[in-house]
Amino acid sequence: MNRTPTRRRRGAPRPAPKPATAVEPSPARSRVSLRQLEAFCTVAMTGTVSGAARRLARTQSAVSSAIGELESAIGETLFERAGRGLRATDAARRLLPRALEVVERAGELPAVAAGVPGDAERLRVGASRTNGPCLMPGLLGRFAAARPQATVDLVVANTADLLARLHRLELDLAFVEGDVPAPGLALDAWQPDTLCLLARAGHPLAERFGTGRRPLGGAAYAQALAQSRWVLREGGSGTRETFLRALAPVIGAPRVAVTVDDPPALLALLAEGDWIGCTSRLAAADSLAAGRLVELRPPGAETARALVRRFWIVRRPDRYRTAAVDALLALALGARRHPAR
Repeated sequence: MNRTPTRRRRGAPRPAPKPATAVEPSPARSRVSLRQLEAFCTVAMTGTVSGAARRLARTQSAVSSAIGELESAIGETLFERAGRGLRATDAARRLLPRALEVVERAGELPAVAAGVPGDAERLRVGASRTNGPCLMPGLLGRFAAARPQATVDLVVANTADLLARLHRLELDLAFVEGDVPAPGLALDAWQPDTLCLLARAGHPLAERFGTGRRPLGGAAYAQALAQSRWVLREGGSGTRETFLRALAPVIGAPRVAVTVDDPPALLALLAEGDWIGCTSRLAAADSLAAGRLVELRPPGAETARALVRRFWIVRRPDRYRTAAVDALLALALGARRHPAR
């Protein structure tokens, strides 16, 4: 029997419109499944359905279907079109840390049930280009001895890249250098470090003004540094940022001859030319000991103080931390207390 639509009384308020981003929950799909969460997390982290399908070894239609089911189950739109990819909505960004935790905890279950949780321990760690070759081999070697069944994916990149990966939840921890923008991140002070000015042995500046760690003042020395051509790290590097903050008040904008994103390559360039450069004393230790490079004196005590920095361990506080992550943190920090989750 046909029903006549009920007419709204004149003057009665109109019903409030539904939010544009909301997806009507489906009674038939009221539960969230692990398959849906896996698809959601992978799409969120790859930015495309095709990339998620390759990573999960599923078809694109299966991934799209899982996302649609999840949107129906929670009543929210999770992705919007952005060019050829997808952009996560605010709801997706709020959901991602919790969804990722569920997926990672589920991956631990078989090994936990078998009584060998170490088999399920996988860490995703980032290290800056100074920490990566200089400090991470020793730290990860000790970690492997303590937890031999754990596996580590180590990404070596500059500080800016690592912080971006942390924000995207692609890393559990990042070991970085220099200043770290703190919003949304938790930091643990790790180790101190000092940058030094370097040149080849016999460089004219070294012959004229001497070498060593003791600062040297004077307008002539500052002018000589300002007129020199420099080999520096790339933009986004903590080393470059510290160098510019320390030297710019004395020499102004440096005359950059070569920009390089690899510390060993920077040292090799300095050893072969009349450039001067700046890097961590830790990274330059072997070249200094072998006499291939000499340390130029900082131009003044204030500059020397500004070249001292700290290495940091950075993480997202809303990122799920496994026992292995806690173990690596404890090993890196020694007996010092680190922030609670």
